[in-house]
Amino acid sequence: MAQLINEIIAIGGTTAHRRPFDEHRILDEFIAAKRGICCFVAVDDAQILGFQALEWCDPDWPGEDRLPADWAVIGTYVAPGAHGRGIGRALFLETAKAAKAAGVRFIDATIRKENEGGRAFYAGIGFVDYRTGDESVSKRFAPG
Repeated sequence: MAQLINEIIAIGGTTAHRRPFDEHRILDEFIAAKRGICCFVAVDDAQILGFQALEWCDPDWPGEDRLPADWAVIGTYVAPGAHGRGIGRALFLETAKAAKAAGVRFIDATIRKENEGGRAFYAGIGFVDYRTGDESVSKRFAPG
């Protein structure tokens, strides 16, 4: 997972993450996240093709764009070269079930404006725009 997200970070333009990950940071931020709901991984043979994590919003977020307590935040990471194969969509089928079971009211996906593929992906699985910033667009989805 660290190798996959680090490759995405190195390419640039599609994730807000800037600092490379190691196995400890992957565990802390995705697998055993403090506010984590779920993290699903897509694997083909022994190769990780993508992963998707969902966590409750941070109630201590200092920014003006704080989300309500019953909202969750999603992150989707698909290996470069594996886009368009339905990996993100398959991951989201499981994530949406987990969100509904956890009582999530809305899922937020905040996507960098230049990430046209990410914006199209989330729109294609039912997310709708609800907030636009200088550098990003926020979309939401109601799992229930």
